[in-house]
Order: sequence, then C-alpha cells, then structure tokens
Amino acid sequence: MHLRKLAGAPATALAIAALAGCGSSGSSSSVTPAAYVKSICTAVTPFEADVVKRSDELNLTTLANAEQGKKAIQGFLSAVSDDTDRALSKLKGAGTPNVSNGKQLADTVVSAFTQLKAAVGHALAQAEALPTSSPEAFKTAATHLGTTVRTSMSGIGSSLDKLKSPELEKAAAKEPACTSLGAA
Repeated sequence: MHLRKLAGAPATALAIAALAGCGSSGSSSSVTPAAYVKSICTAVTPFEADVVKRSDELNLTTLANAEQGKKAIQGFLSAVSDDTDRALSKLKGAGTPNVSNGKQLADTVVSAFTQLKAAVGHALAQAEALPTSSPEAFKTAATHLGTTVRTSMSGIGSSLDKLKSPELEKAAAKEPACTSLGAA
C-alpha cells in the first residue's frame, strides 16, 4: 500500500500532509479492503484538511509581538492535538483489513498516529516554554521547535513508507474519499 509521508510545514508550524490509504488496529474485526480504506480516508481527509488550513493561517510575521506569536503557536498545536485525537479514534475503529499482513498494516498506522499524538503533545509542552523576552529569542526558539517537529514527523512518516498492499491500493484508487488525500 502506498502512503505519503507526514510532512512538516513552516519552521514554527506543523502541517501533516497526508496518509493515503492505511489505517488501524483498534478494532479486531476483519473488514473488506474497500470498507477499510473508506474508513481510513474518511478519518484522515478531514484531519489533513484541518491541519493544512490551520498551518496556512498561522502567519507569525503579522503578529505584533513574541507573546502573540507564542499564543498563536500554542493555539495551533492545541488544535492539531485535538485533530489528532479525533483521527486516531476513527483509525482505531476502522477494523483490520482482510489482506495479507492486514493486522501489521493496521497496527503500524495506528502506531504512527499514536507517535504523532505524542510528538504534538511534546511540541505543545515546548511551546509553553517559548521565550517572549525579545523577538529574536522567540524567533530562534520557534524555529528550533519547528525543526524538531519536522524531524519527528519525518521519522514517523518513514515508518509508513514500507507498507504495501496491492488490494488496499486498488480499493483506495476506487474510493472517492481517498482522492483528495495529499492534495491539500
């Protein structure tokens, strides 16, 4: 199965580009490839769209001071954390695809979103400590935070790159809910 990498956004933001066509292990029920990819895509598509929209709206250059920047980053990361929780809950309920290595595929995707949740939580904690004493100190720390988040997301995305399932790829190609993934 083909998956797109989770990608970072500007240095002070986190944008999750897309996961295409994989999902969860929270439910032990075996489901058809078509039902599985539909569940996954309907969980991930709104997640992706919301995160990309929030990232696009996060423009720290228009803020008056470092305190506003810190609050903007905290708000962004808090919203992404909530988005991640919603997506993870849906992914866990998707079942296990009735394909070769279906449980491993599902477990890996749920694990990736669990790691994403932890990474966003860690970034939110780091955002709490962003300095606001000077614009330069804030910019340096926010840039470092963005780099840390992108590195973390890249590692999570790498764990998904090896997942393959021709049956799920075929089902995803036919599923309308999957067509917009990665286009945001």
